[in-house]
Amino acid sequence: MNKKISLVSLILILILFTNGCAKEISLVANKGEYFTMYSNDNISVKISNTVKDKENAYSTVLEDLQRINGFSPIHKIEIDIDEKHVIPKIEGSIKCNSSFINTEEFKKELIKRSYDIYDNWISEGLYSKIYDLEKKEVDFIAYYSNNEFSLYGARFFEPFSSKEEIQNIKSASVDLVEHLIKKGKKEELLKNQVEIADIKEWAKDKNIDLSYQRSINSLMNRMEVNKLKPNIYLTLNTKEEINGFIIDVLAMDERYKTAKIVEDFILMMDANVKNIKEGIKKDAPNFYNDYSLAIENVPKIHYHFDINADIDFAEMGQGRIVLKNLSAQAHEYSHILIVDSFLNNNIVVNKPIWLDEGMANYLSIAYSESFKFAIEGMHRLILDAKENEDKLSEEEKILADKWYKIFMANNIELNDLTENKNEKIKVSTIATTVMTDLSKLEDSGAFQKGAVFLKGQERIGQKLWPMGDGNYIDYHDNQSFTNSLIHEYGLEKLLYLMVEDFTTLTYEEYFGKSYEELKVDWIEYLKENIKAIELML
Repeated sequence: MNKKISLVSLILILILFTNGCAKEISLVANKGEYFTMYSNDNISVKISNTVKDKENAYSTVLEDLQRINGFSPIHKIEIDIDEKHVIPKIEGSIKCNSSFINTEEFKKELIKRSYDIYDNWISEGLYSKIYDLEKKEVDFIAYYSNNEFSLYGARFFEPFSSKEEIQNIKSASVDLVEHLIKKGKKEELLKNQVEIADIKEWAKDKNIDLSYQRSINSLMNRMEVNKLKPNIYLTLNTKEEINGFIIDVLAMDERYKTAKIVEDFILMMDANVKNIKEGIKKDAPNFYNDYSLAIENVPKIHYHFDINADIDFAEMGQGRIVLKNLSAQAHEYSHILIVDSFLNNNIVVNKPIWLDEGMANYLSIAYSESFKFAIEGMHRLILDAKENEDKLSEEEKILADKWYKIFMANNIELNDLTENKNEKIKVSTIATTVMTDLSKLEDSGAFQKGAVFLKGQERIGQKLWPMGDGNYIDYHDNQSFTNSLIHEYGLEKLLYLMVEDFTTLTYEEYFGKSYEELKVDWIEYLKENIKAIELML
């Protein structure tokens, strides 16, 4: 009997030891000419010879890694310590100098990279748990009775947030992670698989309303935010490779003043990407079937929000988009959609700029939510022309007057516009054609007059293309012209044109008509589809 008890006790002790004590980390040192690498199958710590006290730096990092590994085995992590990394760079690996390894931010990044965690609220709570920090008592009931609950919230928007806001969201993260671990949800935390249902009991106990958190539910398990770079308040990063993105906020203004504003915008970005892809699938099924692998796997895009940029633009083939105006996201995304992922699949895409701009305009207007900003702007200008006429320029008065008369003639109410694709395209055709007429009276802004090119950015090589004639049409006219081609020949035919070889292809071969004949058809299209057309031409 005693032997059986002893055997059972031994087994229990072994089980407790196995589950409660992680194996000590062992790293093999390999000295190179300029650095020393300490590594095993899951961990690599590269320390440059530029670091004065390499042994102490290694001991500091190893102690942190051992503590994290003791909580749960590290999946994979790469650390590169070099004094040249004055600004920490966190993109998969951690690249930093020896000063950064002594900071709280470094420890949090170690936790995130060790387990491939993206959500900051999880790493915030785990940092407190793993490092046995004293928990600060906060009256959540008092705070959240007057504030919406978000797992991201004010701490990411410190330039505009009070200490109370930041402290409350940090404390909520720590408290919630502790609750989830006690409820056996440790693995869900480490795998970014927390659901609203997992936090309902906690919220009820704290008397916290989860309505807003539910409304941004799709952001759970995919968002990280850091403020490691100077002059950049925020860097947002989503884990998902399909519609994944990195957002650098390069200048803060009213558009980024609260977490809610940015969260709402990210949700709109998600909706835009989804709707554009679904629009192509519905209205150009053959093209979608032929190129679905590329369309559904657009590489992670790096957005830069910069109110000081000259224009919005996409660096195609490089996955980078600069946004001066947030509403331009869908348009610039449409540029990249039929380029970057196609190139990744060895599909050559080199098209005339008139087609590139025309299609980006069409896809963003027909299928995204972004066009509502343009509609709101037109509606606001028309109202201002009636109520605040003295505040408008002569050009604005002419523009507002023409828009109002044409919209009225076509029974279009901008404040009650439906999501009907054809109606949105009609509004955009009216808006841009009137703007072309107005541009004859003033400078064309960033674009060359009588061309789709930006000033100083003409693509000389495209002049010789047989279908390059379309590059020499006003930018706004081109939007209307492309709309008419899609109306006549269908979206599918224009999408297939995007991947053609333009070195010898002619308008006659593809459309059965010359460019000049197509322009005549375009004017007829306007006359047939828009009343009061004489105000536009």
